[in-house]
Amino acid sequence: MKDKVKGLQIGLLIREINSKINSNLRSKFENTGLTLPQIMLVRILLKYKKLRVSEISEKMSLAKSTVSGIIDRLEKQAIIKRTRDSKDKRIVYIELASEGYELGMKFRDNIEGYFGSIFDDTSEEEIEIIINGLNTLKNVLDRE
Repeated sequence: MKDKVKGLQIGLLIREINSKINSNLRSKFENTGLTLPQIMLVRILLKYKKLRVSEISEKMSLAKSTVSGIIDRLEKQAIIKRTRDSKDKRIVYIELASEGYELGMKFRDNIEGYFGSIFDDTSEEEIEIIINGLNTLKNVLDRE
């Protein structure tokens, strides 16, 4: 980038946006007793059904040891369960328990509602500008 100050400005804006979204989501889910990473893991399992720890780690961009700790806490609460592969007992899958599935559905509805409400007073033109700008940023980052 020709102007390092603008690159820094973009980075700071991304950080500020991420912080605001996380803060709003945290307050929306504080009555669940779960952390955002725990909620994120439940949402991932809702989408993918059954994954190995390494796959979850990759999707969450967290270390396997961190994900293992999250899994341990969710398992103690009967939100998720571990199952062994029928052919290779060394392979352990993580999937939602029935309570976890119900929670995941509530989380999905709350998150969709939250992101939908953010843009209630936004014009279609503004939404298109935001989407185009974010896609441009993603493409720039993909080139790195």
